[in-house]
Amino acid sequence: MSQISDRLLSSAIHIGEMPSGALLLNDNALYPWFLIVPHGDFVEWVDLPLEIQNRMLTDINSLCGFLIGDEMLKVEKTNIAAIGNIVSQFHLHIVGRHSKDPAWPDPVWGHPDKRDYEAGEVERMLERLTGKIVSLRLRC
Repeated sequence: MSQISDRLLSSAIHIGEMPSGALLLNDNALYPWFLIVPHGDFVEWVDLPLEIQNRMLTDINSLCGFLIGDEMLKVEKTNIAAIGNIVSQFHLHIVGRHSKDPAWPDPVWGHPDKRDYEAGEVERMLERLTGKIVSLRLRC
């Protein structure tokens, strides 16, 4: 497994592994925001072998399904992006959005508002997540 960029880990928690790579949770509780970091040293989507691309598509669909279907999160829209302007290691953002979130309708990147997760909040989300995504192996 390739190492996850320190820059990514400075703003996200490595919560587990999916078939396509490491699963991180952004540390801003204002948005349910996941990142997938595939195993290997990749910079662009086109650098990923087709097998990993296909696994990522399945994992993206699973995460989006969870975000939209989870009644506690109240997600109305999912944003999927692979920007990589600051961290060149390929990683994919999957962000749940709703019309009352602080950045709506603008992008979440660079928005100044932030809220730390409260005690037990991440664990409760992970319980619901693992109940919906059987291919997820939690790290903890």
